[in-house]
Amino acid sequence: MSTLPEKKEETPEKKEYAVTILRRVEIVTHPRIGEPLEQKRITYVAAGLAPATLTIIVDQYSLELEKKRIRADIERRLMLKAESYRV
Repeated sequence: MSTLPEKKEETPEKKEYAVTILRRVEIVTHPRIGEPLEQKRITYVAAGLAPATLTIIVDQYSLELEKKRIRADIERRLMLKAESYRV
């Protein structure tokens, strides 16, 4: 009885983006009176895109989450179509 090796499912490789973090700043907002909310604002730039800023709640922040959110933001922005016309 011969057994064939199991076929591994191929996952599509994710495209990598070169990202430069311009600034990380912690801020405190008050979504409700007397309830401060600490947030981290991350401003980054990627090739071909204007700088952008993401906000992550400090208690939830991790470098892994930052990278995940930046990737999602880049991919969302790359799908946007610019409108152009002549005047």
